Amino acid sequence: MSADWKISGVRVIADGADKKKLLSDVDMHFEAGKITLLIGRNGAGKSTLLETMAGIRSIQEGDIELGDESLWLRDNRRTRLNQKVALKFGIAMQSSESQWFAATVRDELLYSLKPYKLDAATAEERLLRALADAGLDQELLTRDPWTLSGGQQRRLSLACLLACEPEWLLLDEPTAGLDAVGIRRLCAVLDAHRAAGRGAVVATHDLDALLPLADAVAVVSGGTVRAAAPAAAIAHAAAAPQALRALAELRAAAALPPEAPAPSGGAPWPAPREVAAALAAELERRTSADADQRSTSSSQVALKQLNRNPAKEQLTIDKHELEAPERSGDKAHLHAGAQAGSSALLRSDRFDPRALVLVYLFLAASVLAQKTFVELTLAALVTLSLLFPFRALIWPWNRIIRAYAIMIVIFCVVGGVGFGPLSFDWEKVWPITIRFGKLLLIMLLGMPLLKLMSPYRLQRAIEQSLGWLSRLRMPIHSFALVVTLIFRFIPLLTGEWERFAKLAHARGKASTPLKKVPFKMILSVLIPYMRSILRLAEQMSDALEARGFGYKKRKPSYGFRLKFSRSDAWLLSIAAASGIILLLLAAFL
Repeated sequence: MSADWKISGVRVIADGADKKKLLSDVDMHFEAGKITLLIGRNGAGKSTLLETMAGIRSIQEGDIELGDESLWLRDNRRTRLNQKVALKFGIAMQSSESQWFAATVRDELLYSLKPYKLDAATAEERLLRALADAGLDQELLTRDPWTLSGGQQRRLSLACLLACEPEWLLLDEPTAGLDAVGIRRLCAVLDAHRAAGRGAVVATHDLDALLPLADAVAVVSGGTVRAAAPAAAIAHAAAAPQALRALAELRAAAALPPEAPAPSGGAPWPAPREVAAALAAELERRTSADADQRSTSSSQVALKQLNRNPAKEQLTIDKHELEAPERSGDKAHLHAGAQAGSSALLRSDRFDPRALVLVYLFLAASVLAQKTFVELTLAALVTLSLLFPFRALIWPWNRIIRAYAIMIVIFCVVGGVGFGPLSFDWEKVWPITIRFGKLLLIMLLGMPLLKLMSPYRLQRAIEQSLGWLSRLRMPIHSFALVVTLIFRFIPLLTGEWERFAKLAHARGKASTPLKKVPFKMILSVLIPYMRSILRLAEQMSDALEARGFGYKKRKPSYGFRLKFSRSDAWLLSIAAASGIILLLLAAFL
């Protein structure tokens, strides 16, 4: 018998500058030997909940346990995934194609089995049995997963889970892309899984197919999860006539008393005319009750006013009514204003790309002009002060910054050590520190640029500023497209690497920190990573060709024109003042 899931007070916040709350105070209990459906509108948090249970999303608060063991192991320095617990479940993500990286279907299945350390004969037996259960032919073992149809990829995703024989199945929209035969096979697999005493949590919109199979249903809405209800109750409510469901909603909202209206003539539910009459009677009753209450309260107030000074009382009331809301309103307004200003400053359409490039070039030249360690220190203070409002955009690069700083220290140690005799020469260290320190500051200045301007706005800035050179037969539009693709591809490279890190945790059961590929898996991941990048480039070239890029255009049309704004003027003036200060320091110190 499998163990139960226990989720206690879990809160999940999205990465990035906005820190959006994805899950809030989730308390759930999923029982083993049962199939629980997660239902809710798009974006409600169903996929986030499954990924959190699978350990591929970090939690900010709360705890997740499978039986008596926690999903996360915490020590003084870091939190890591409990591999023993991770081996007990498997997850199939919503987009099947997002998990393929191996060359063949066989390699994909073997990669899923690798953490379980099975012998070759057992692995082959499980592999073939999983293919048969998922409804795939053995002839597909030599095929590239990307060449399979959408339904076949969905079945392969299920086969990768079944081969591992996990205690729990975490499925995200498993019926998407499946035909009627595939859905029946999926239901048979889930039924057999439950009969073996194992459990499943399934996020779905396809209630027609999966609700008859489910034991419980949990509703996800706005990042919160309501306690699971019996599936039979949900099915009964869904099958009830519209009139009965409307009555239930009205009574739940206290618009009608529980006993009204009663159906007449032996009908199973009241007619629309009867419901309308009951609503009118209820409204009339409430109106008369409110009138009586106001009349009574007015009489009591009038008696009290006879014994009071009206002018003084009015002054006191007015003072409290004005001061209290003003104080609370000021605090709320200041807090909301600060948040809105911070988020507006980080928008990709706040600054003109031309202003950002000019600021970067001028500040980089000012930093390069520094010659001594004192000048470099002052340049670092100025640079960090300028970058402080954009710190949220730099934080995702903290690992690269840390690695670069460690590299500087290593170079300084190697450059300063002498062996004849053993000594350490600081005079050799300072030039190394200054050179690499300037490059570090220039790198920090460039890091927010990827988020402060979108690739499309950058392309428009180049075409708008240098478009006149096209009259001299210079390929400005091609150059702008190349620069745009470079800026577009850098986030794709990092996102693809994070995808491989997610696969390492979801399928490889790695216990390293999230968004990190384990060191022992780097060599085996590099070739698939390069293949994936080449596939992305091919898809992008197809998309560009479909949009007409590469064909000669006589007169291109543009959706908008960039204009310098007051924000750009402020940015340029602050950067100019800072750069002039650095240049003066370099000239006179």
